[in-house]
Amino acid sequence: MAGSLPWLASRSLWGWMPLACRSFSLGVPLLTCVRLTLPPPRVVDRWNEKRALFGVYDNIGILGNFEKHPKELIKGPVWLRGWRGNELQRCIRKEKVVGSRMFAEDLHNLNKRIRYLYKHFNPHEKYC
Repeated sequence: MAGSLPWLASRSLWGWMPLACRSFSLGVPLLTCVRLTLPPPRVVDRWNEKRALFGVYDNIGILGNFEKHPKELIKGPVWLRGWRGNELQRCIRKEKVVGSRMFAEDLHNLNKRIRYLYKHFNPHEKYC
């Protein structure tokens, strides 16, 4: 009997016991994960404004004798047309271009935003 004990210890005891004697449940196989139907196909409008006008200005130089640059066709504030940069650079540029014509409260809020963003982009600087 003692010689057969290491043989039993090396094997799982649950394999020898009937299922009704287990103190826990192994559960039921999950049949709810099986998808029985496909989702309905999406109705896509192929001629919405975004898709219809995609690439409309790609050949503006060829067709317009290179008189206009596509950045000149961008609508928006004068100080932002054709310009790239992060939010801090954008706020500084706005203050330089239209700061003298802004209302006092708007200028104050813009300056607060510039101070905050300066601290955000330069976290290791010492501030006065």
